[in-house]
Amino acid sequence: MKRADSKEDVNMRSGVVLANEAIGGGYRHMAVNCPEIAKEVKDGQVVHIKVKDGNEPLLRRPFSVYLYDREAGTVEFVYAVKGAGTKIMAGYEPGDEIDLLGPTGKAYELKEGAKKIAILGRGVGIVSLVSLGVSAAGKGLRVEAILSGKTPDHVFGRKVLESSAAVVHEVYDADGSSDVENVRKILERSRQEGAIDQIFVCGSKRLGKLAYDFSQEHGIDGYISLEERMACGIGVCYVCVCKTTKGYQRVCKDGPVFPLAEVYG
Repeated sequence: MKRADSKEDVNMRSGVVLANEAIGGGYRHMAVNCPEIAKEVKDGQVVHIKVKDGNEPLLRRPFSVYLYDREAGTVEFVYAVKGAGTKIMAGYEPGDEIDLLGPTGKAYELKEGAKKIAILGRGVGIVSLVSLGVSAAGKGLRVEAILSGKTPDHVFGRKVLESSAAVVHEVYDADGSSDVENVRKILERSRQEGAIDQIFVCGSKRLGKLAYDFSQEHGIDGYISLEERMACGIGVCYVCVCKTTKGYQRVCKDGPVFPLAEVYG
């Protein structure tokens, strides 16, 4: 059996901060030069950042990759400034060197022959879905994106997705448009305009359940990226286990992307 901490699995890298800017809603957008990760990363995978030298904070912080450019050698993240770790990260400046581990975890997979996908993201959960939308559109698929947040300030990614020809809907708690039934109506209208072959979701249990129900009703593939606290990031410590139809699985190693049926079935 291959050890989880083998050289093959533990991808320790060094990156250089290119930009780290506030974008509203308590979020920041950080671009990092790291050709090794940019070359290997797949949509939905995670990179773990050691936010500061020393033992405080001790644990790395896991972040889904927002965008990547293989030719330029860059990866981008959007993160919410909440705890001690992200508050330290908010102080990063261009030129700062940072310690990275990744990419790790299972990625989203586009079904061969798919012509249209739907992506549902809420809050920071939008992050992992944006690169997927860009990749899918780049392969000629139609992309219907529903981005949810408390207010317009808590939603991001629209310009990136629309520049890739995705159809984007923003829904908010502030005006009630983020209600599950309204999101369901948007999905059904989209389906009437053309069959949806796959649905992907991240950032909300209620949207996850909606996506699962929708996938079951219409007989399509559905996937969810789960958000859990992580410690080691490589599957050794079992801090991030979640219950699935296949038993308890590690979000960092067996996920973060799981079939919806394994989580809600």
